Amino acid sequence: MYATRLLSMYRKDPTFLSRPPPEFLYSGYLVVTDEESEAEDVWFWGLLKATRIKDLPFPQNKVFNFTYTTTSRGGANGTSHTTSHSNKVWLVPVLGLPLSSNRYYAICAEEKHQGQAWTCSTEEDMGTCCFCTYINDAKPKDFDHRNIYQQVEISKQRGRDFIVKSVVPDGFPPYFLRRRGSSVHSSKKYNCQLGRADGLDVSLRKRLPDFNFPLSNKCSATVIVGKWYCPFVFVREEGRLKDLMKKTLFYEMTLEQRWEGIYRRDNEEKSKDNHIKVMDLKLLKEEVSLYGVNAMKMDETNGMIWYKQVRPNGEGLRLGLSSVIVEKMKLIQENGGWNAGGKDAIVNKVEEFKGENGWKRFGCFVLVERFALRSLDGNLMLTCDFKHINQIQSRWE
Repeated sequence: MYATRLLSMYRKDPTFLSRPPPEFLYSGYLVVTDEESEAEDVWFWGLLKATRIKDLPFPQNKVFNFTYTTTSRGGANGTSHTTSHSNKVWLVPVLGLPLSSNRYYAICAEEKHQGQAWTCSTEEDMGTCCFCTYINDAKPKDFDHRNIYQQVEISKQRGRDFIVKSVVPDGFPPYFLRRRGSSVHSSKKYNCQLGRADGLDVSLRKRLPDFNFPLSNKCSATVIVGKWYCPFVFVREEGRLKDLMKKTLFYEMTLEQRWEGIYRRDNEEKSKDNHIKVMDLKLLKEEVSLYGVNAMKMDETNGMIWYKQVRPNGEGLRLGLSSVIVEKMKLIQENGGWNAGGKDAIVNKVEEFKGENGWKRFGCFVLVERFALRSLDGNLMLTCDFKHINQIQSRWE
């Protein structure tokens, strides 16, 4: 889960690159181009747009072309032939590190392996020819945040060239990345605009939603206390990776708060009994919904935790979330007072009305925090509700 920061901010003050990611573990920053940074990348009084990347960091709302040329000689007259090679790559900052680390996941944006992660080869992958060894590039693989061979470190060389190396001693990035002299240009492919996402608003979260609402309502108004973006490689819908990447590069994640009713009693007979007992009320502490249907956690494969809709016929849609997203949600909840022990909670309360003119209605509410995953067009996909049993309030009307 990533917060967003503007590219112009880092250009003005590069010291911001050293700031650690926000709240807890499994966090990062996405760099987004803005009007100010776009205005800087023009030539001839704004008539031409400069596409060549001159410096770090790489923005995540762009895909990049790594381009280099090779020259071969052939024919009787010894003429040379120059060939240009280009590879489209989407670069996502590695979780848990400041942007100054210059570490990225390199996601293939080409047709054949689109959506997979470029993976560094190792010494075991090296081949032999004419008593000489050579580096045999590994093919792209499905993204797995735990695979350190899917991380590269990019540094700036003198001039405009970048140096790309593996973060492990025995790793070798694919040739087009490790080759010196490659130029990097922004591509028109996959360009997207992201809104502002500041991560968790701790002070707003502690404030809690307004409890002054009609008891006839099942819940209070919803307050958004956190917003992030999740790169598509951390979310897995059903379908081919190349199709999923064409569909979207990001999903939106929000943390929402509301008071949700768990018990209500109307005093229709105008009883003078001013005591209400809420006894043995069972509450599910955590609930998951997938496309509006109750869902359950299934299995974990390659760092992805899969959820499936619960339907009578056993069929249902599935969605995978990276285990780091699931862990981050749990960490945020536990830090906010949610108790992870056990699936159910039992509520026992006795409330007394101390007013003078009698009461019409009694309501008991629990604080619910919801992580909501949406597509960029606003379609609600997955919700994870966490009931905070330590935050139960009652009110009379």
